[in-house]
Amino acid sequence: MQLSKGLLLLLLCPLFSAPALAAPPQYKLTLLGSGSSSNTRINNDGLVAGVLQDPVSNALRAYLWKDGVYTMLDTPINHVSAISANGKIAGEVINYDAENYLARPAVYANGATTMVPAPIAPLDHYNYLSGINSAGKVAGTQYINSEGYAYTSVNGVTTLLGALGGSHSYVGGMNEAGVVVGSAQLADGDYHMFRHDGSGMVDLGVLSDGRSASANDINDAGVVVGSDLAGEDSATHHRAVIYKDGVMQPLGTFAPGVHSWAMAINNHGQVIGNGNFSFLVSDGTTYNLNSLLPANSGFRVDAVYDINDSGQITGTACAVSGGCFGMLLSPVPEPATGLMLLAGLGVLYRLRGRGQSV
Repeated sequence: MQLSKGLLLLLLCPLFSAPALAAPPQYKLTLLGSGSSSNTRINNDGLVAGVLQDPVSNALRAYLWKDGVYTMLDTPINHVSAISANGKIAGEVINYDAENYLARPAVYANGATTMVPAPIAPLDHYNYLSGINSAGKVAGTQYINSEGYAYTSVNGVTTLLGALGGSHSYVGGMNEAGVVVGSAQLADGDYHMFRHDGSGMVDLGVLSDGRSASANDINDAGVVVGSDLAGEDSATHHRAVIYKDGVMQPLGTFAPGVHSWAMAINNHGQVIGNGNFSFLVSDGTTYNLNSLLPANSGFRVDAVYDINDSGQITGTACAVSGGCFGMLLSPVPEPATGLMLLAGLGVLYRLRGRGQSV
């Protein structure tokens, strides 16, 4: 392709030769409905699982959503906790009663609901799942007298995971390979992050100046995210942390004393979390998600729960005027800076006219 002298000179100027500053990512906000549609989860196919309040019965019902289409599910599950790569749903059947509260774990797959047997029977009034993989393995926590017992269950066999010298443990998440992470008690009563791949519980430790740590998610490369508790007494605050290549480090850039919990990580290393504000950490930069919403959207991000490999984020958004909704944040792609400038100069048609792709 032959370029004119004027265009060649323009391409050689510092504007084109200098590296462009990375612009903050932008997101499109999609509301998934009102009425307890929080705690939504998403897989890499963009399939969202959550619950909505039935306008007729007022009961909470589980649904699947993709590309604007809802599918209401015929299942008693009314609280969604996780979704696998192939669309299996882990959640709970919660019964609210004036004198009692019962949360029982269950899996929805291939049109059928299967209850997950409790590891400690019959005290299973508070039992929640936190992960599921494509093979149907689930990980969860059973609570007895407000203390947790981490477990996994597969093919109807439920196994307690134990602790790190203490008695109690809590599941935070599980990856597609079935590796579980969470928080486990030491003999002295403190809690450390743990990793369990089926062969035993591994202590991932805590930051050198931290008091305790808990893991909330693990990606398929084995990178773990969560939070630790720093400071003393009234000055304590939670810090988002990441465990990678055998080392735990603080995650993100936050002002001193600002609370942050890392909630989920995708396979590209992007992390979302909550605290004083909901955030995204991507390529080493920390973003307040509210600053990435469309201008004058009329909404603020209240909490985030999950992120997939396309960078789509599920959570809860609240209207400035009142009312909260399940939400999906989808990255908005932007053309490269150089192509935008060329388009402004009206030369793209020349490239296309000579059979060049752009």
